[in-house]
Amino acid sequence: MDEKKKIILEVDNISKRFNNTYIIDKLSFKINKGEIVKIDGPNGSGKTTLLKIIAQIYNYDSGNIMIKQTNLKNSTYAKSLISYCSTETIFYKDFTVEENILFYFTLIGEKDPKILLEDNKDFQQINKFLNLYPDQLSDGQRKKMNLFRSLIPNYELYLLDEPDIGLDKESIKDLNYLIDKINKRGESIIFTSHNQNVLGINNNISQTISL
Repeated sequence: MDEKKKIILEVDNISKRFNNTYIIDKLSFKINKGEIVKIDGPNGSGKTTLLKIIAQIYNYDSGNIMIKQTNLKNSTYAKSLISYCSTETIFYKDFTVEENILFYFTLIGEKDPKILLEDNKDFQQINKFLNLYPDQLSDGQRKKMNLFRSLIPNYELYLLDEPDIGLDKESIKDLNYLIDKINKRGESIIFTSHNQNVLGINNNISQTISL
């Protein structure tokens, strides 16, 4: 494979500041297709900020980011290749869990949202609370719903911000299984976690980026 085609993400000398303080300063790295990458660093070091920059939620002040040789800035194509799962859970309160998921799948252009949901409803035991409304869910269930929306559709790059927070041991095993499945398809994952076990995927981490 051509070396350039192997690179899914290239971050070149990017900087980001808030109120004249640099959160990220001249950061560069490359991620190849199929790699699992951990973003490491203490609280406030810019881990979430970096993921939000790659997800096009935040702008960056200088530098350049390319995804599949396409400039990330203001690119609808580049954005369509990326799934971002944040620590925040934002849903429509008047929709059930099922309606929220189907609406999201339709929004991102899935051809058969109902089939996609039906085929994967055992993930995180989402089938047990499909008929509930977000206000009726526990924090753990909201997290599972967020993971379901972010991980079930096919993307080329998955950004996961502390995906294990709020999950019990069985749910973490379930998450680990899906991450492994995504990785075996040749897709790339960037994640943050304070868990030293790192979802049990330590042996599969290709590189760690320290902030």
